[in-house]
Amino acid sequence: MAAPGGYTSGLLAGKLDKVDCSQVLAAVIKADRAILGHIKMGAVAHNIEFNWIEDGLNEVTFKAYTSVSTSVTVIGFTGTASLANACRYLSVIAPRELAVGAASTGFILQVTSVVGASTLYTQLYGSLAHVTSTGSVQWVVISQPYGDSDDASSDISKIRGKKKNFTQIFERAIEIGQSRKGMDMEAVVNELQYQIKNRTLEIKRELDISALLSRGSTSGATSFSADMDVRTFQGIIEYIRDPNLDQTREDTTVSNLAGVALTITAINGLLYDLWDAGGLDETADPIIVVGARQQRVIASWEKDIRRVEQGERQVGYYRDIFLSDMGNELPIVLDRWMPANTVLILDRSRVALRPLAGDAWHMEKMAKTGRSEKWQLSGQYGLELRNADACHGLLINCA
Repeated sequence: MAAPGGYTSGLLAGKLDKVDCSQVLAAVIKADRAILGHIKMGAVAHNIEFNWIEDGLNEVTFKAYTSVSTSVTVIGFTGTASLANACRYLSVIAPRELAVGAASTGFILQVTSVVGASTLYTQLYGSLAHVTSTGSVQWVVISQPYGDSDDASSDISKIRGKKKNFTQIFERAIEIGQSRKGMDMEAVVNELQYQIKNRTLEIKRELDISALLSRGSTSGATSFSADMDVRTFQGIIEYIRDPNLDQTREDTTVSNLAGVALTITAINGLLYDLWDAGGLDETADPIIVVGARQQRVIASWEKDIRRVEQGERQVGYYRDIFLSDMGNELPIVLDRWMPANTVLILDRSRVALRPLAGDAWHMEKMAKTGRSEKWQLSGQYGLELRNADACHGLLINCA
């Protein structure tokens, strides 16, 4: 790798005490074919615990069941997520899969009263017969009609949520003795420059592993805290499983295959779950991230549908685009550090690495010790993953 930016022999010979190397790391990351090459650099963070705001629209779907035509029992709402915000008086509702079904099964209800977080009193809306359901299914609020003479309704703006992660220090040191510095060595014109390149590649590798596998924590603490000297940020996989950083896995968009082989149906099922949760919107830019084992499984799906043209000489093939049954095209990214039994669906538009202000990847000259010259390479970065429990997903325990 050539030494871009400030990594010229002349500049280093000038003995600057601090050299900004962030452009070098950015260039190395941009050229990376694994997951790092798909994660943008975000805005600088101004604290070792940095935050971002996540907003959202009120729900128009909910889980519920109905045993009598006069009421619907709703599941999943609490006092802080008011049912009345999603479904007010006179709202027209229906089971999502039955709303346009056959005459014998399709029916629509109108809400006559909302009680607490779990009860909707209803009446039939139209002449179709009521259909009972003992198990909860997804319902949809078709409309919330309003009268000309009614007063303005109550404000139902959602409270914005604040998410957080930590910054983590990445560091390497280079020490070169006077004799080693002055020696002519084959294929190495400048030893310091050569070692800077290698240490930068090591940091890129560590960033790759951390972005996937790291768990947000600090030294000497059993709970998440940002006030300790040594800390790690929450990586993508753990953030999807535990978006609240409370060491309790919610696994909202995680599907456990329980040792069964990965299938097209499994990926499409997870994509549907993400879409149903509000992901895969018009701003989404999703990819599939896998290790070598699952990549071979994906490549094998093409055997029965691939046709060889006469005169084709290339042996072997590699499928690098997945077309979902909803029309989404997802590039397939192979990453060496991805767990062998896991498949990640990542929305690139909602993930970023954020450097701490004034502490991006840089090189500083340390105090001279005897005849040795020592430099420290370091930088501090955190991971921002927006809408972790709605726009990103995992398939775990694949065969």
